[in-house]
Amino acid sequence: MRSTFMGLETSKRAILTQSVAMQTLGHNIANAATEGYSRQRVNVTATRPIEAPGMTKSTAPGQIGTGVQYDSITRIRDSYLDLQYRRENQSLASYDIISSTLSSIEGIINEPSETGLSSVMNKFWDSLEVLNRDPRLLSARINVVGAAVNFTDTLQHIGKTLQDLGSDIDNNITAKVGEANVLIQGIAQLNDFIRHVEATGDNANDYRDQRDLLVDKLSTIVDVQVTETPDGGYSVTSAGVQVVSNGTATELTADAAENATAGQLHGYQASKDEVAHVQNQMNAMVSTLVTGEAKVTLSNGYVTSSAITAENDVTLENGTLIPAGSTIPAGSRIASEAIIKVNGFNGLHALGYTLTDPMQTGVPFFVTSDGSSTFDIMNIRVNPDIQNDTNLIAASGKYETVGTTNQTIKGNSDIAIALARLRDNVFTYPSGMTNLSSGTTDDYFRAVTSELGDRSANAQRNLNNQQQLVDSVNIRRQSVSGVSLDEEMADMIKFQHAYNAAARNMTVVDEMLDRIINGMGTVGR
Repeated sequence: MRSTFMGLETSKRAILTQSVAMQTLGHNIANAATEGYSRQRVNVTATRPIEAPGMTKSTAPGQIGTGVQYDSITRIRDSYLDLQYRRENQSLASYDIISSTLSSIEGIINEPSETGLSSVMNKFWDSLEVLNRDPRLLSARINVVGAAVNFTDTLQHIGKTLQDLGSDIDNNITAKVGEANVLIQGIAQLNDFIRHVEATGDNANDYRDQRDLLVDKLSTIVDVQVTETPDGGYSVTSAGVQVVSNGTATELTADAAENATAGQLHGYQASKDEVAHVQNQMNAMVSTLVTGEAKVTLSNGYVTSSAITAENDVTLENGTLIPAGSTIPAGSRIASEAIIKVNGFNGLHALGYTLTDPMQTGVPFFVTSDGSSTFDIMNIRVNPDIQNDTNLIAASGKYETVGTTNQTIKGNSDIAIALARLRDNVFTYPSGMTNLSSGTTDDYFRAVTSELGDRSANAQRNLNNQQQLVDSVNIRRQSVSGVSLDEEMADMIKFQHAYNAAARNMTVVDEMLDRIINGMGTVGR
């Protein structure tokens, strides 16, 4: 049965509903620039009309509407776009770190340039060319030592900078794990808030926005997989660990980067591998140059400082023929060229004779700072004895006996020539370092820098492509969830007119009731 005051109730419901719509609209406008905010919408429905079915029915035809009500306030959100955004965003973060690291490594290697390692190596080889022209010149010997020191210093600088870069990456991993754990704690806490609010049937829109924003930020750091069940259960898995289960948080540990499949942690782990790979490549070059097997040719007249084995038949000055593969005794003067294998630059230098009195042989040109037998870019040094006395550079391959004393022939440069020719010697390098298995040191270093450039360019290309994907998904997500001020202003006018019309309707109904209550039945008073 309809009431005389039903019109007031209808208008009141309309006013309250439009008021809530206006308040929600104002909330949207206020948060138009808030990161992670999703626009909200008031879901309105017509209230239950009269008369409702019952034991009896009014004879009045039809049903009369009783107005409007709002059932809920929901946020506009597309979970599929959220999933897609996080998947692409975590890949973007990984590519960003890798690309940045490779760019840093390129800056450390600094090639091509006039001050890079290749230029320093060229000056070292050039100094040996000058030495072999006249090994007696003090200036030539000083130049060799200076160029060699510059060469080793440059290697040490590259090694130290790469080492520092690796330490920075480790520190960043620790910092990012801590940052991720803060986000994880925040997500778990918001889960409790959301479950508490929605237990009474309300929608925790703002809490859900905050939670989604934290998950978005977590996807930048590490891979995330979100699972939400119809009963309100919510869990997040990252780096193989369920870090959030409803209101319970499990923090990531320091080894999370090793298990991460995407995000900045994965990028840092891949960056560590890149740094280590370049270090290994450079170490292989240094070790091969100094001690790697090299085939050299000793010219006729060379006097063996130790027993050697030639790969060809060698005739000695006394007419003795030494067959290939047989040992040539120490102190033998060869009358034909001898092709032998030596252990790199050090092995060849050890075959020469110094200008000291008495002469010396077997002097290493390079040594390690830690006493190790393995050379790398961090421990290689020019022999301090040679730095203090350039006469220890063993450029000569001959000596003569004066009385009972052997004296180096100072003008001879057999070993200096052989050392300079190592520039074009083809070395065999450890497998898996570059696509070049054998070649000169210059060829190998060019292969290292070329591969580094290719990896850096590929990482930058992946970064650019991934950025476009993220931007595309984000634009679509914002078109769904973002606040459009133009749309909100249009709705404001609609809600305002509806509110004013409902208020005016209430006024009219009030006037009608006033006439009925105060104006009817007064005749004859």
